[in-house]
Amino acid sequence: MIKLSSFALPFLFIAAASAYPQDLPKEIRGYKVHREKITVSSVKSTVESPSGAFVKIGDPKLFELDVTGLTFELPAEITSADQSGKVDFLTFQNIKVNAISVDIDEYRHPFEFKKGELVLLPKPARIFLSITGLAQAAWKEMRDSKPEWAVAGRVFVFGRFRRYGFYHKRVVPIDFEIKIKNPLK
Repeated sequence: MIKLSSFALPFLFIAAASAYPQDLPKEIRGYKVHREKITVSSVKSTVESPSGAFVKIGDPKLFELDVTGLTFELPAEITSADQSGKVDFLTFQNIKVNAISVDIDEYRHPFEFKKGELVLLPKPARIFLSITGLAQAAWKEMRDSKPEWAVAGRVFVFGRFRRYGFYHKRVVPIDFEIKIKNPLK
């Protein structure tokens, strides 16, 4: 039987805490990580929140159908409440639609945006739904169809953002949970 003294216990907790991995590194792909909480909404509010963004997602269009699954194209419009910048590319992580995982291709179409202005993305994003995910989605839709779907995940926005009159190269991780209209209704 091992006895821990009251002196050794705090060091054990410190060692355990330091071994726990950090959520995000300081840099990703040469872009400094900007750690500001940004709220994403699919409903434009009359009261603009600081550090907020509005996203309007268009209707999905079938792009490709093959034996492994379906690929959709999804247009989107964005508005930033308090920021201007130039987006180089977007990456997506842990994206789920109604708790079903989907893969979104890295978005490699640069665009600029200005504070308070609506911007249509230059090209639609491509979303892949595997054949197993398609079966899950069909079963869920037959059993319990809802007028809105829950979309959640994390998007990394890589770009140059204006601050104090200068552009700074940053990556902004944005966690989001939004509701979209059920396109099957």
